[in-house]
Amino acid sequence: MTFLADSIPTGRDDPLYAKGQGQLQKGEWREAISTFEALQRKYPDSSAAQQALQQAQLHASIDGGRRVRARWTTLRFWPVILRLIIIAAIGFLVYTGGTLLVARVQPILLQAQETQHMQQLMVEARAFLEAGDLSAAESRYTEILAAEPANEEALQAMAIIEEENLVETLYAEAVALDDAGDVDAAMETYLELSELRAGFRDIDRRMAAITGAKELEQLFAEANAAYDIGDVEAAVAAYEAVRERNAAFEQELVEGRLVELYFGIGDEIVKREPPSLEDLSVALEAFSKALSLDPRNQLVGRERQLLKLYLEGQTAYYEERWTDAAAALRVVYDTRPGYLGDTVLNLLYESYVRSGDLYRAAGDNYLAYEHYLKAQDLPVADQSFVEGRLFYVRPLLTPTPTPVPTATPRPAYAGPPATPVPLSRYKNKIAFIADYPNLGEVWVMDPDGTNRRRLGRSASLRDQFEDLEDQERYAPEGDRFAFVQSPGGDDPNHQIFITIPVDQRDSSGTWFTQLTWLDALTSDPVWSPDGTLIAFVSGAIDSDDIWLVNVESSDAPQPLTANPWEWERHPTWSPESDKIVFWSNRNGLKQLYMMNVDGSEVINISNTAWDEYDPIWIK
Repeated sequence: MTFLADSIPTGRDDPLYAKGQGQLQKGEWREAISTFEALQRKYPDSSAAQQALQQAQLHASIDGGRRVRARWTTLRFWPVILRLIIIAAIGFLVYTGGTLLVARVQPILLQAQETQHMQQLMVEARAFLEAGDLSAAESRYTEILAAEPANEEALQAMAIIEEENLVETLYAEAVALDDAGDVDAAMETYLELSELRAGFRDIDRRMAAITGAKELEQLFAEANAAYDIGDVEAAVAAYEAVRERNAAFEQELVEGRLVELYFGIGDEIVKREPPSLEDLSVALEAFSKALSLDPRNQLVGRERQLLKLYLEGQTAYYEERWTDAAAALRVVYDTRPGYLGDTVLNLLYESYVRSGDLYRAAGDNYLAYEHYLKAQDLPVADQSFVEGRLFYVRPLLTPTPTPVPTATPRPAYAGPPATPVPLSRYKNKIAFIADYPNLGEVWVMDPDGTNRRRLGRSASLRDQFEDLEDQERYAPEGDRFAFVQSPGGDDPNHQIFITIPVDQRDSSGTWFTQLTWLDALTSDPVWSPDGTLIAFVSGAIDSDDIWLVNVESSDAPQPLTANPWEWERHPTWSPESDKIVFWSNRNGLKQLYMMNVDGSEVINISNTAWDEYDPIWIK
C-alpha cells in the first residue's frame, strides 16, 4: 500500500504549483486562486494542490474583508459620534451624581472620624490618668472639652487632675520648706495637704519627724535650763531622754555634760563624811556611766577604780576575809591616803590586825608579826589595839626580847629553818599562794595545773617567795632591773622605769629611763627571759589588766587582757618567753591563768574553789 500511495502524482513538480506559490508571495490572491484551480483540475487527487488552493482562498478572504470594512467606516462614521455623545452624557450624569453623593456622605464620614478620634482621646486620657501622668491626661481631656464642653467624664477628670496638681504642688512646697529648715512653715503646709489627702506619700512620717524634732529641742532646752541652775537630777534625766530619742543630736555637748554630771554625782557622794554603803554603790554606778560615755577619761577611770577597790575591800572586811580586805584597801590607801576620810585607814588597820590574828592562831607567828607591824606602821591615833599583840608575839619569835622594829615590810630577824628543798629548786614549776587549807600558804604545781604540792607558809618560804619575785624584775644578764615610781610633778600615776647599765651611763649621772607613759597606775613589772619584753599591770583601760612593752623599741605598750571590771595581776614569764601566767578574779575567785604572749588562748590552770594568786614561774 505504501508503494501505491507514492505512485499518485502530487503536482508539486508542475510549473503551475511554482507559479501559484510565487503569486501568494506577492499577495496576488486572486491570480493564485486561478492558478491553483487549474493545478487541481490537472491533478484532482493531489492533496498538495488542494491545500495550496485553500491557502490562496484564505488570504483572499482576509484581505477582501479589510477593504470592505474600511469602506463601510468611511461611508458610515456618524454612529460612532452618536456613541461618543451617549458616553459623554453618561459621564456627566455619573459626575453630577457623584458630586451630590459626596456632598451628602462626606459630613457623615467626617462626623464618624471625629467620633472615633474623641473615643481614642478618651481611652488615652483614662489610661494616663490611671497611670498618674497628669500632664498627658490633662492635655487630652482639654482637647475633648474643646470639642465637647459639656462632657461630664472629662469635666470630672479635670477636677481630679486639678486637685492632684494642687496636692503635688503643696507636697513639693512642704518638702522644700522642710529641707530648708523652715519646719514651722513646712508643718503648716503638711497639715493643709493632710486635709486634702490624708496619708499622702510620706507626709505622716515627715510630720512625725518635725514633731519629734520639736519635742527633742524642747527636751534639750529643759536639760540646759536644769543644768544652768544646778538641778543635777533633772538635767541628767532630760539629757538621757535626749540621747534615748536621738543619740546623734548635739552628741558631743550632751555626752560631755552627762559625763560631768555623773562624775559630779559620784564625787559628791565620795566626799560625804561618812558616805553610806548604799550611797557608794550609787557613786560607783555614776562613775561607770560616765566612763561608758567617755572610756578614755582618765579622771573618771581613776575614781571609779579607786572606789571599786574600796568596795571590794569593804566587802571582804565585812565577810572577815581579812587578807583580801587588806590587799584591796592597801592599794586605795597608797594611792590616796585620805580617801573617804579616815575610813580606809581604820579598815586597813583592823584588817592587818585581824589577818595577823589568823596567822597567830594558825601557829605562824612570823607572818602574824609581819601583819601586826604593817598595822603599827599606819598613822592611826590609837595603837593600843596592835601594841598588845606585838607585846604578846615578840617573845615567841626569839628566845630573848627584841627591840621594837622600825616600819619595814617584814621583821628584821631570821625565821625558822629553811624548807628541806629550797623553793628555787622547783625548776619549771609554778609557785603561788593559796588560801587553802589555811590563808597564805605556798604551793607549787606543773604549768598545766597538775602535780600540785603544798609547801606551807613559813617565814622562810615567804622570804624565798619574795626573793623570786624580786628576781622577776631583772633582765636576764642581771645588769638592769625594772621598777615603778611616779614620774614627778603633778602626775600621781606610777610608771615603769628601767635602770641603765653602769657602763652605758652618760656624764649626766642619769641611771634610769622611763618606759611607759600611761594615764593610769602601773605595777608588777617582770622581764622576759629573752630580755626583749616586760609584762606589767596597768589600769589604763577600765580595770587592772596585763600589758606588754618592748624594751628594745619605741612601740607603745599594748594590753593583753582588757576587761571592764575584772582584775588581772602579778604576771610571770615561762622560761621560753612564750607564755605568761597571772591571776584574775574574772570568775569571782582569784585563779591562775595562762595565755600566749599575744594574749590568746587564756586558760584557767587553777580550777579550785578557793583563792590562788601571785604566781611565779620558777626558772
